[in-house]
Amino acid sequence: MNSSSATQQIASLSFHVVPRFRFEPTDKVTIKGVDYVPKSADEFGHVFRRVDNPEMSESFTHGEIDELRKADGWVHCRGFFSSRKATLRTARPTTLLSDLPSEQLQRVLFRKTVCDRFLQMEADGLASRSDASMKQAIKSIFAELITSEMNGGRCGSEDLKVKRPPSPRGLRRWLNAYAACEWDAIALTHNYGRSGNRLPRFGKEERELMQEYAEMFASRLQPSKRSLFSDLLGKFADLNKERQSQGERLLKLPSRAAFERVISSLDPFHVYAGRKGPDAARKKFFIVQNGLSVTRPLERIELDENRIPLQTLLTDARLWDQLTAKQKERVERRRPWLSTAIDTATRCCLAALIVENPSEASAIATLEMAVNDKSAYASAAGCVTPWDQGGTCEGISNDGGAGLKSFGYRASACDLGADLMFPTTGTPQMRGRKERLYRTIHTGFFSRLHGRTFENVLAKGDYDSEANAVLDAAELGRLLVRWIVDVYHNKPHAGLGGETPRNAWLRLTKIFPVIPPPDKEVNRHIFGLTHEARIGNHGVRFIGLNYQSQELQRLRRRTGTMPVLIRIDRNDLSRISVRPKPGRNIPSDHGWISVDCLTSGLKGVSVDHWMRAARAIRRTHADAAKVTESVVHQALRDISEFSRMAAQRAGIASPLLTAEEFRRFERDVVRNFEFVRGPENGPEVLEVASESSVAEENVEAPSDAGDGFDDGGEGAWFVED
Repeated sequence: MNSSSATQQIASLSFHVVPRFRFEPTDKVTIKGVDYVPKSADEFGHVFRRVDNPEMSESFTHGEIDELRKADGWVHCRGFFSSRKATLRTARPTTLLSDLPSEQLQRVLFRKTVCDRFLQMEADGLASRSDASMKQAIKSIFAELITSEMNGGRCGSEDLKVKRPPSPRGLRRWLNAYAACEWDAIALTHNYGRSGNRLPRFGKEERELMQEYAEMFASRLQPSKRSLFSDLLGKFADLNKERQSQGERLLKLPSRAAFERVISSLDPFHVYAGRKGPDAARKKFFIVQNGLSVTRPLERIELDENRIPLQTLLTDARLWDQLTAKQKERVERRRPWLSTAIDTATRCCLAALIVENPSEASAIATLEMAVNDKSAYASAAGCVTPWDQGGTCEGISNDGGAGLKSFGYRASACDLGADLMFPTTGTPQMRGRKERLYRTIHTGFFSRLHGRTFENVLAKGDYDSEANAVLDAAELGRLLVRWIVDVYHNKPHAGLGGETPRNAWLRLTKIFPVIPPPDKEVNRHIFGLTHEARIGNHGVRFIGLNYQSQELQRLRRRTGTMPVLIRIDRNDLSRISVRPKPGRNIPSDHGWISVDCLTSGLKGVSVDHWMRAARAIRRTHADAAKVTESVVHQALRDISEFSRMAAQRAGIASPLLTAEEFRRFERDVVRNFEFVRGPENGPEVLEVASESSVAEENVEAPSDAGDGFDDGGEGAWFVED
């Protein structure tokens, strides 16, 4: 291949394709404070109708929508004007499972699991809604739950925690509430099978009339069976009057039971789609299907976690050459894990996260990566092809790992609007695409690197994996991203008939546009890190950064010394969400408020990026009490350049930090630091609080009542006007 053709091929691969998103008629899109309803779409863009003035419509190209999504002022509420959302808003102020307390969340997900499994059994003809049948079904379901719990631990370990089964009457209440809100699990926060029917013998005219009126049941007007039967009897009476005058045979009147049997014989999907809409029908019948015929991107994605067949170093690879032979021997080796997500229809890899051990946090982070934009990852790895596959998925197939079965991960998936599926343990053939992806990564990528562990002892031979480990996790992550984006996505795939995964994505998204990812605020609420803090004079403090607003101070007057919940986007520290815990003076429907950081320039800066920059500042300015923003920004630039990280995101091997690590960072690194504005940004300066102020802060927020994020003690600060 000559240089000119190679250049043309690279240019074609790196060409950025504007994504096309799908919006439903019941969605609400807010652009810079103006509410819109989707009206129509074509290959050029979308037309939105204004809510405040239905006579006015505005058009937006696909490129404009992509840019608006990345900027402030874009909000997309899926199904906001649907009957399900309206019902939930009036009856249940909390509409996200992630907002529920842990105990209540477990109860809701437990009820959802029981309801979904019963609906499967009912659809397969294995159960009905009679008391006897439901009792047997409940026993079978709980036997499966107990077996699943036993498979997740060792023999002789701690006791199993399984909730008490419901009665048939209780399960019917759950199912009715679940169906009333179109299979939204949040409906479970609160508290037909008839066989042996005989069809009477009717003539052709009677059967046609009964069929005609039965099909009226599948209408968005949602007529009742009683009203349709009454209309049918009226039609029979009129026809019989004419037939009697003409001396013809009178039509035989059907009973109500006979008419309802005709309605029951209609296609369930057709009936539900006619009464509730196509989207609600797809969601309901997704639950009860035995398998999927996947045709569109993000209709189903598959998540899995596997041990990386490679020894890596617990040190920075760039420092390896500077170590002595003895120091190299003392450096610890390890085998991390790889958590991935793959799109079933196109075989595109949507997420790849290197973690030390699988957990609930790694499962949530993988799902977040699969949904959102990954351009910064590809840019940091030096990829030629963009990593632009993403969007809100409709269904998720999971492995049986503990993190993928955790309540927090399941709540995030449900809040995303996706249906969860857990294939049977010990049947990898039901997760063939994920298993095949790992085999491809193993043979195409890991086999080329030093430190490989091989699949078995015979294949390994006398190769010393630990002695040949030369990569750290961060460098391994960059190489893996480069291989996935530039190699795997652009190689012909046998499962796609020789088409490449990227071409399959580009082709199918033109036919079936994907649902856009959640906007920034919703994304933080669903996937963010949750911690407790207190509101002080400076606002809320998190890892050395202060977040302040007037609305936050108004909330402080209501909460007093009570701790509040904060949600942090691990990839953007410029803003957090704050919500009070329900209490004596706090209503249960109090939602999240967004609060900006007082330190500017943190838009797109990740938690890991900031913590490493703060440690560098600490080493350089160990004796300083105040550091200006210019020093902060320079440290962020230096760390970003040194680590070869994108400005917006950390690498795929960034550690998933715990609350204890955040507390330790607060205590050891930024406790006596405050980051202030330089003189070029205005006269406002932060000063050290006096001893009396410190005492007052300690009285207001005692340190033993929270999780360590107190605003009192040594190093407390306040804003001086």
